[in-house]
Amino acid sequence: MSAVDASREVLGRGSLYTLGSVAPILANVVVTPFVTRLLGDAEYGVVAVGLILVQVGAMVVGFGLASSITRHGILESSGTDGARALVLQGSALSLAVVVLAVLAGPWWSLPVLSVPWRAGLVFAGLAAAGFVVVLNAQAFLRVQDRPVPFVVMSGVATLGGPLAGLALVAWRASDADDYLFGLLLGYLAAAVIGLVLALRGGRPRTARGDFGRALRIGLPAVPHLVALLLVQNALVLIVSRYFGVADGGRMQIALLLGSAPAMIVSALNNAWAPVIYRTAPEARGAALERTARDVGVVTAALAGGVALLAPFLLRILAPASFAPEQLVPVTAVATLGAVVSVVYLANVHLVFASGRSGGLAIASPVSLVLGVVAAVLLARTGSLTAVAAGFPLIYLALAAGTSLLRRRVSPTRWREAVLAGPLAVGVVVCGAGVLLPSDGVLWLSVRFVLAALLGVALLVLVRRIFRPS
Repeated sequence: MSAVDASREVLGRGSLYTLGSVAPILANVVVTPFVTRLLGDAEYGVVAVGLILVQVGAMVVGFGLASSITRHGILESSGTDGARALVLQGSALSLAVVVLAVLAGPWWSLPVLSVPWRAGLVFAGLAAAGFVVVLNAQAFLRVQDRPVPFVVMSGVATLGGPLAGLALVAWRASDADDYLFGLLLGYLAAAVIGLVLALRGGRPRTARGDFGRALRIGLPAVPHLVALLLVQNALVLIVSRYFGVADGGRMQIALLLGSAPAMIVSALNNAWAPVIYRTAPEARGAALERTARDVGVVTAALAGGVALLAPFLLRILAPASFAPEQLVPVTAVATLGAVVSVVYLANVHLVFASGRSGGLAIASPVSLVLGVVAAVLLARTGSLTAVAAGFPLIYLALAAGTSLLRRRVSPTRWREAVLAGPLAVGVVVCGAGVLLPSDGVLWLSVRFVLAALLGVALLVLVRRIFRPS
């Protein structure tokens, strides 16, 4: 596969997978305005903690097998059937661990989550088990390159669940527990679909040592994956502790929007990683340079657009009681994380391809700690915007750490300097989103025009990439 074809594959085929991976963003954008208004800031703060439990819990009890399954199906001798077996083995192990954790919930909830144990957190914990099955099944679908079932499963889990939760809250005029129960229903339904898809068309067959090898590659990714989730969620917990649960809910809204470009770029990995794995080793460097540069430009446009349009989008996401105008610079600062994340993502592909992912168990938590310490220190300023700076700082540390690790474990070399231009553009446009005033017709018009220009530039880039050679 040529470098040009690789870029087309990532941004073309990858756009289908991105629809599925971006479903959580779309679901939250659709449902959040109603949920915040029905529950209020205190109960929504509990929902925010429940969402953290679902996401972080799934990464911890998933044991990194979702990362191993795609690699295994493409690069290991047992191939697709071996990956199919890993889906079932990993899901069973995760369910057992979740049941034990839920039973012990009353002992760890308050010191870990800063919220007393309640029914909604039980539902969130069980939803994490369903989420693991979904992630494992989606990893298997990437092996088979089946984006349509991938998207359907994501829609059921991340749109069906929030809609069910919203319906329960509206019908019963109730609290966070009902909303989190709706999330559980969505994840369980998607998990059943995922297991059916994994078993369809073949039988699980595992070679000796497959599961152990998958765990050896996957387990070091657990601190890595948890660190990635805590990039956002740790900041919400910090704000909840230092500013109060209500401000934690406001921070969650700002980061929900500000991290959306980073989530979209991460979603491209569903096509990006398999493309790099399937490329011949001697051509991987050139393919990575071309794809990273194009992904970097797309990311700069997306992040800048969100930063510039934050005054409009936040008013949709949250009512006036959340003071959305004060969250504009918070959101814009967070979008810088997406710009920097491209460096990290490009290097981590080569780390996983090498099969020597152990260093991620050190690099990612260290990056998280550095960002969290910075955010805690910045919390003393009393500014949510200052705390939000922890988001891009963590990604900056991740980029440096994975770059060093890649040089150590991968034989493939590539020129990271190709990302200098996209990084510079991203910093400028996201910085404009932070600094430009967010009120008054004139400044709102300036923001809108700049965002429109970014959109035009993005369309020109996409057209150039897909123009026949």
